Amino acid sequence: MARWGSWKYKDGGVSYSPDPRDITPDIVDHWEQRADNLTNPVLKARYADLVWDLSRKAADRRADIRFAHIAIDSYLASVSDGRNADDHDDVEVLKRALQLSTSIRDNDRTATARGMMIERFHVEVDQDGWWIQLYEALTTNRKCGLTGDDKNGMIAGLEKLFARAIAEETLDPHSAERIACRLLPFYSSGEDFGSVKRVGIAVSEAFEKIASTGSRMQAMAWLQTAAEFARRAGEADRLNRLKVEREEAIRDSASEMKSFSFSQEFKKSEVKEYVEAILDEANWQQSLFNIAAHFIVPKQELRHQAERSAETSPLMAAITMSVIADDHVAAQVGGDDDADGPLYRHADFSRQFNRLHLCKALEEAIERHSLSPEEIAAFMQRSSLFSDFPLLIAGVKAWLDGDYVKSIFVLVPQVEDAFRNVARRLGESVTKEKRGQSGWEVSMNLGDLLSMEKVRAEVGEDIHFWIRAIFADARGMNLRNQIAHGLVGREAATYYNCEMVIHSMLILGAYKDVAIACARRAEAMEGNREAAASVAEEPSLELEDFVPLDVDEEDDLALAIELEEMRPERAPRMRRRAGDES
Repeated sequence: MARWGSWKYKDGGVSYSPDPRDITPDIVDHWEQRADNLTNPVLKARYADLVWDLSRKAADRRADIRFAHIAIDSYLASVSDGRNADDHDDVEVLKRALQLSTSIRDNDRTATARGMMIERFHVEVDQDGWWIQLYEALTTNRKCGLTGDDKNGMIAGLEKLFARAIAEETLDPHSAERIACRLLPFYSSGEDFGSVKRVGIAVSEAFEKIASTGSRMQAMAWLQTAAEFARRAGEADRLNRLKVEREEAIRDSASEMKSFSFSQEFKKSEVKEYVEAILDEANWQQSLFNIAAHFIVPKQELRHQAERSAETSPLMAAITMSVIADDHVAAQVGGDDDADGPLYRHADFSRQFNRLHLCKALEEAIERHSLSPEEIAAFMQRSSLFSDFPLLIAGVKAWLDGDYVKSIFVLVPQVEDAFRNVARRLGESVTKEKRGQSGWEVSMNLGDLLSMEKVRAEVGEDIHFWIRAIFADARGMNLRNQIAHGLVGREAATYYNCEMVIHSMLILGAYKDVAIACARRAEAMEGNREAAASVAEEPSLELEDFVPLDVDEEDDLALAIELEEMRPERAPRMRRRAGDES
């Protein structure tokens, strides 16, 4: 069976079937003979067009212009004689005839093709058929000689279609939208703002009407279109009202969404063995560092996971996903312009899958080394990134005491403080002009700081992505922005969320060493993509030996003495409040 098409390989190579590189001069000679001798206009046009289009590439010779003439005349004849299989074929050959005639500057044939296309446009408008293709071909080809009367006649045809699409008995908002997308540019270019307003409001009302009859998830999308056309119509009050309605629809849509979950069982002995492999027997700082380095997933590993997921579930990978906040769409994940989008989803999967092991590792490290809040905070401060050490201690102590509300609302802002200090060290300004207030300045937020290339280079690609995914990107958890803008309540202050924040701050406490560990891990995984892709399925230790922490013995001893003087007692036990383990 003949195979027609093209496909692209992973290495970037492209294959065609049939392959134009297989065409020889003898084949072109045969096409010329067929174009001259055939009488069927459909076949005659195809052979003549092949000669005109491929002679230079295949036979390294210029085609005689008569083959362009034959192709154009045969295309037009195939439509006049009704020789094409269906209406779509008629439209396609008319478009090709116009393209060919304008390319060779044949005014007579261009006029003939244009006239047939305009006539066919009105036929297609009457039956709401292939009018879009004809309209686009005529209005975008500046060489086709379309007159003002031609354009006005086509606009009149579109207005007939539009009236039918917005009528009560034949209401079709989606058709109205398609027509309006052609009418609005025409009226705007002619500064007919009354018509712009009329068309925009009509489409907006049509979508608002169907939004009132559908589900809340449908209303969410339809009200967005209604609001967009209200904006194009210049109706500010209507736009604001529709945005409020849409926010309500988004809030209500939560009841229509379905949750999907799976369970994974771990034997207690396996978890204990796993934790034992992470912790250092004698050095408490090494134990905390091992936890920090092990439970961050390098970006390259996440990319491998996303690639494997795309191979096993290509349809799901191709769908753009919306991240729904309380009353708005916070982000769109995926698509051609969002290469990193799927990585946020896989980072979230990895955090959820590994959270039991992270919690157990932290608990065991605190128990084994009798760690106090001051010692844990001191490890976080090894990099000297945090401005308020006592506040750091208070947040850690609240976590150990089970006061997760205090802990998370105290510690999350410290992450932003740390990156502000990173930027300062690199000589970067950490303020910006206040929008709308000339001469006023405000401090940059975490998103601004993470957008600095110097900051990204300083902390490394893996840590930069991990922190952004947790704290400052709507495609991820966006924890900093949720807390800073008052968009979360008590439900965010869970044991596991606090563990994640503590882990992030341990990473920042030894970020240079953690970056080295991530680089080694990614390098080790690069030679085994299958293992990299399975990280989310089964937690494992990718490095035989953890990177030793760079600790100066004299500084470590001084720190230990200072901590002994600071803390009133050792080893506070970690407590979980009822209901916070879910």
